[in-house]
Amino acid sequence: MRYFLVIFIILILSRTDVSGQFRSRNKRQWPKTEGELMNKLLGTLQNRDTAAYFELFPPFDTLWSMVIRNSDKDPEAQRELNNLKERPQILIEFDPLYNRDIIGRFCHVLAKGEDSGVQWRSVVMARYELRRQDPTRNLIGYDKIAPDRFRGYMFVSDAFNRVTYCITVSEVQKIKGQFFGGQVMNILEAKTVDEFHKKEAQEQAYFEWLAAHPIVLTDSVKTDTTAINDSLAAVNPLLIEREEETDDDGVRREVVDRRYYEGTLDNEIPIRFYIRHMKQIPGKPPQYDGLYKLGDNKKYVRLEISRNDNGKLIIEDESATGTMELTLTGRTYTGTWANADENGFDVTLKQTGTPKGKIEMLDKILDRGASGRIDERQFETEDSIDKAGAKEGAKKDGENKKKKDRKKKKRGE
Repeated sequence: MRYFLVIFIILILSRTDVSGQFRSRNKRQWPKTEGELMNKLLGTLQNRDTAAYFELFPPFDTLWSMVIRNSDKDPEAQRELNNLKERPQILIEFDPLYNRDIIGRFCHVLAKGEDSGVQWRSVVMARYELRRQDPTRNLIGYDKIAPDRFRGYMFVSDAFNRVTYCITVSEVQKIKGQFFGGQVMNILEAKTVDEFHKKEAQEQAYFEWLAAHPIVLTDSVKTDTTAINDSLAAVNPLLIEREEETDDDGVRREVVDRRYYEGTLDNEIPIRFYIRHMKQIPGKPPQYDGLYKLGDNKKYVRLEISRNDNGKLIIEDESATGTMELTLTGRTYTGTWANADENGFDVTLKQTGTPKGKIEMLDKILDRGASGRIDERQFETEDSIDKAGAKEGAKKDGENKKKKDRKKKKRGE
């Protein structure tokens, strides 16, 4: 056992020599306060920056040096430190260079947030709550290095969708007056800690149910997945009930998802596209409704949307101006738009966030027959207005320059 331990330490130290040289090229200053650390942690999520997240954690060689050079002569303290010397793998758990789960969970939270509709670029810190993390038996001696360890909750608000999310955080550590770590663990839509724990318990129960009821796709099921969708919806405790509509045949329609896209036709003509997904009705194909607006038009036009056998969305507007065929890849639709004269354009649409109040206005057009005319300027930010003004100014400067050049040419200059 001793020989194994010696070999293990030599291997770790040889690797950390390399990583230590790499890390020491740029001397880092870790946060001096918990607030500074939490804001840096949020910045790594906003920018999807795994490298910056990696840099928040204490490297193994730093922790090992603190164990070896600890000057506490108390016999009890030395016994606890010997536990770390005999089990250096304890320290590895806090270094993402060796513990890949740290980065893995970070990526999971990013992806889960996106799937839940989070626009990471637009989130802002609402508040955070940290509580002291009690020592555990497998970390005996670690409190001699990091006496203050915290876990807690970060609440962030999505400025576009006006929703608050709770992100659980663990292993925020204070070492010699500096703050390290902050492992993100999970994200759920919640405004309070109690609401988060309630939803987390429901989520866990749902996953346990899925594990106990594996779905086997037989030949008959492959052709009709409505039964599967209905059974999953029936047991999913996280299902959010949304407003319902009545179809022409008296069947109530439930909106289960809303998505907003912006893009261009042939990289030139702007297009805005809003689509609503309805809950699957047994025996019927998937149902959608939506709106779009092309170019400089002021009005949004209602759309008839269906899906063909190849999985493409077939979209026709009520004015019979044009038809689109779109394919979804990730969060982007690509395809074509063609009018009655068979003039065709390439379409690219990317899912974006929506300013406050816009979704409500689009829903009123679809549900209550409100006018499709919307002045987009009311949703523009000061920054976008400044950019548009600068672009218009540059255009006018260019036109003035051309006029001057033509006058000079006439005068023979």
